Parts: sequence; structure tokens; C-alpha cells
Amino acid sequence: MKRIKVSFDTWIQLLGMIGVLGGLMFVGLEMRQSQMIAVAGQAQARNQAQLDFQLGVLTSENNFSRDIFDTGGINGLNPANLAREEAQALRHVLNWRAVSLQNAFQQYQMGLLPEDVWEQVKSRTQQHWESCYSRPSLASVIPSFREYLESLPVEDCAE
Repeated sequence: MKRIKVSFDTWIQLLGMIGVLGGLMFVGLEMRQSQMIAVAGQAQARNQAQLDFQLGVLTSENNFSRDIFDTGGINGLNPANLAREEAQALRHVLNWRAVSLQNAFQQYQMGLLPEDVWEQVKSRTQQHWESCYSRPSLASVIPSFREYLESLPVEDCAE
């Protein structure tokens, strides 16, 4: 068996190449992370635009919508027992909440929402989904959030 002698220069070149490859891997990971943050930022911007629109309607001179926010009493309200303006304000509040929950879901899916915060959002999402009056506000959510909602245990609404 013939022994091959490798020069010191060759070893230095090999180490240099390994260093360059390692650096490229880290740059790739950084780019992937930056892209994920950019996508999350875009999702946040879209959801914020929807939230701003809904909030604009809610912060008008409508005391009923302010009362809903102050008391958090959405789930106990029945639109059939409300005046037209109150039912409309309730619909805006429910839509606002649906977009907010969807945004939190998207941020969690992208790994940008801490687990303890997600647990809190998850319980609010469950409450919103359980309310028969809230469900229509969740009709136009993104498909992945819709799949999540449909996986939640809930009784059918008697409408």
C-alpha cells in the first residue's frame, strides 16, 4: 500500500473550503429567517389593514360598540334581540375579533408567537368558535385557519 503525502497547502485549502461552505450555510439560514419574518410582516400588514377598517367603524359615535369592548360580552349577545344598528356593530366587533385571531394564528404558525401567548389565543379562539353567533365572522378566514377551527370540538348550532 502506497502512502500519499498531502502538502500543508492542500490542508489549508481544504479547511478554507470547509469554512466557506459553513459560512454559506449560515447565510442561507439567515436568509430563510429573514424571509419568514418578511412574510409574517406582510401577513400582519394585511390583517392590520382589515382591523383598522373594522376599528374605524367601531370607534364612531356608537356607544353600543364601545360597551361591547368594555364588557367583553360578545358571546352572550343574540343579534335577533338587538336593534339594527346594534346588530351591525356586533357584526363589526365579531369580524374584528376573527381577523385578530387569524393574525395570531398566522404568527404562531410562523413561529413568531410564544407558546404561552398562543395558549391564551387558543382559548379565545375556542370561545369565539363555540358561539353560534360568532361563527359567521369566521367564514372568510384563510384556509389553514379554517382547518384549525374545524378541528376544534364544538356542538352544532341549532339555527
